[in-house]
Amino acid sequence: MAGLSPGEDPGHAVDEWGIGSFPNIADYGPVWARFGVLGQPAMIVVTADGTVLGHMGALDLDGIRDLVSRARAA
Repeated sequence: MAGLSPGEDPGHAVDEWGIGSFPNIADYGPVWARFGVLGQPAMIVVTADGTVLGHMGALDLDGIRDLVSRARAA
């Protein structure tokens, strides 16, 4: 999720990081606040029923897999 930096082009971040294969949103505060994101890096998983699981800080591949597994089990 790009945003919060004045003048930041969210599309540039998506291209730079190679994360265009899934939905990305440009947020300038409200969505971050809704999910309790204090800054980057952060990862939030929202399940089909609306359950939210998050991690503030960097995650390696195993950490991402663990977060997604916990979301699937929720």
